[in-house]
Amino acid sequence: MRELFEKKVNIILIVIILIVAILVIIPASSRGCVTSTSNGEIVTVPATPDEATEDTATEKPTKPTASEKITNSKVKIKKNNASNTSTDKASTKSDAKKTSSKTTSKTKKKTSSQVFATAPKVENKASHSAQWNAGYLIAVDGPDTSYYCGHIELSDKDRELLEKLCMGELGSGGFTGAALIAQAVKNAMYFDGYTSVQAVINNYHYTGRLTTPTQRVKDAVIYVFDMDKDAIQHRILYMYNPELMDDGFSKFHESQRYICTYQDVRFFDR
Repeated sequence: MRELFEKKVNIILIVIILIVAILVIIPASSRGCVTSTSNGEIVTVPATPDEATEDTATEKPTKPTASEKITNSKVKIKKNNASNTSTDKASTKSDAKKTSSKTTSKTKKKTSSQVFATAPKVENKASHSAQWNAGYLIAVDGPDTSYYCGHIELSDKDRELLEKLCMGELGSGGFTGAALIAQAVKNAMYFDGYTSVQAVINNYHYTGRLTTPTQRVKDAVIYVFDMDKDAIQHRILYMYNPELMDDGFSKFHESQRYICTYQDVRFFDR
């Protein structure tokens, strides 16, 4: 009976030893190579660098992280932008050449061999300060000191039409530009007897758009018609802008008496 008991104990001890050995050997083998010394001890040896390199080389490629994807996208965008920029620059240069060609073409078209009229030379030039002090907005070397234009009353309808006309014809010239147009219309009504602004537009062939006026334009009409002031000390009846004509020249206007130019618009008396 005792022998049977000892055998069972030995078997249990052997089983326990085997279990312990398995628990010790398996984790050690997972960390590196397993070997044994001469005295029977079990030790672990770390994997060599070559083995580590081999394991790394055979690993499956990992998927890029979210941050790596964003970085890659930015790189692609930069490359695309660089490509687009070079394309845009080439396109811009091409457009610039086309624009330059068109501008040159227009300039050539408006260049005329005709001689533009000039104001008659004056030996004794008039005082510009005296003209400005008298309320004239533009001073010339040879003003007409005998020039006089009487008062003309504007109806509400004529005033509204004249303001729009002054804005459309030379509103870019501000107060002075509008005053020149207003004086030309007033001179036509006073010297040629037209009784309405519309009649002047029709007979003098004004082609400017009727545009909503600014306050400066309205003030210019008041200055000329209500205050009986003038933009220049000379009668003016005709005007045109060579820049807006196909050939850049009007034979009719240039045959008149040239008075002055303001912002490319040339003014004449007959």
